[in-house]
Amino acid sequence: MTQQLMARIKRTSKYHHQSPEQDGGWFEIQVSPDVGGHSLDGNWNRYRFCDVKLGLRLEDGKIIELPAR
Repeated sequence: MTQQLMARIKRTSKYHHQSPEQDGGWFEIQVSPDVGGHSLDGNWNRYRFCDVKLGLRLEDGKIIELPAR
């Protein structure tokens, strides 16, 4: 079973204008070592956890949003 960590930029983030138009704004991400508070690589940028909503793309292609803590 293959799953992919995804992110969608929050509307309240100053980076919201960078949201991709396809897939409801979701894009693939990877967690990387922290660089100035920015730990998520994706969408040709680096983001902070507070700027995105996290999701998981399931094997069937459906994306489920992970609950915020």
